[in-house]
Amino acid sequence: MDPDCKSETPSPPTVYGPDPFELAGRRGCRYWVQHPFAFTGHLEVDDRLSGYPVAIFQPHGRPAHDTPLVIGLQGLGAPFQWNDFLIPTLLDQGIACLLFDTPGGGERSLARSHDGDVLGELQQFTQREVPVSAGFVVRLFEAVARDFRTVLDLAAERHGLTADRLALFGVSLGTLLSAFAFTRDGIGTRLLGTIGHANLPRFACSYAPWFRPLLTWLPDRLLGWVGGWMGGDKGKVGLSFVRVLHELSFGDPAVRAANPMTYLHRVSRDRRVRFLVGGNDPRVRPRDAIACARRFPDGDCYVVPGLDHGGPDFIDHARYFVSTQLGDWCW
Repeated sequence: MDPDCKSETPSPPTVYGPDPFELAGRRGCRYWVQHPFAFTGHLEVDDRLSGYPVAIFQPHGRPAHDTPLVIGLQGLGAPFQWNDFLIPTLLDQGIACLLFDTPGGGERSLARSHDGDVLGELQQFTQREVPVSAGFVVRLFEAVARDFRTVLDLAAERHGLTADRLALFGVSLGTLLSAFAFTRDGIGTRLLGTIGHANLPRFACSYAPWFRPLLTWLPDRLLGWVGGWMGGDKGKVGLSFVRVLHELSFGDPAVRAANPMTYLHRVSRDRRVRFLVGGNDPRVRPRDAIACARRFPDGDCYVVPGLDHGGPDFIDHARYFVSTQLGDWCW
């Protein structure tokens, strides 16, 4: 099947629910959205990736039309529940919170796993003989940008959340996906990214190991043999994934179209961009995040000494980051 397939017929989403839902000790509503999208051209894969859960939490006592909203996205392969720390942090400030799964994570994955095992998810593609390429990643960005519009309509129509104070929050890959909707489509007045930034090629380059250029010269059969020798089936998938990262680190036309920085000129000075990264992050280089933030009209980056790519201290730092950046939105 063609991973760059772009021939889907536009169709409206089907929304199921709401159902009562509790997370982080707070009660909200859970929906299921089914919105067909041609990620790969493989019917089963596309169907599994096209449906996703949406959880909405609102503070009590604040008029819905005056309630700010934060939409949070997790990192690669992670379920939206990993952003549960946002819920009490935001609700206690009088801010609503909306979370949804991105393709490959949680209930929107082929493995239907909540353990954040990226290679395990990619194995599911391999077993179905569906290649994961740079073209697939571009489709993923397009799909999630559409999802933002869908969930915003849902929040407005079902919950009356129509205030113009909207922030997009992301963790790792979630930062890139949020930034794409923020820059290209003008969604959100604030972008808050953690352990990530908005430059797709630089993100991919830092995420991949130093030997990634060598993989472009290996034929697929030899690549599979080397990966199997290094780590069995997951080793094969891992090396294939590194090859994709290498492809994304170059600015060919397809990658440029998915790079949030391509649309930097659409971001006005009144739209704030802030990044929080770790000084010891082995995957996202602080210098890349700093350079990326400086290119925005109102952008800044905070580097936490000793912080890794996540880790036990990440949640505390992320909570403080969100609460201070949105302090003027409190009731």
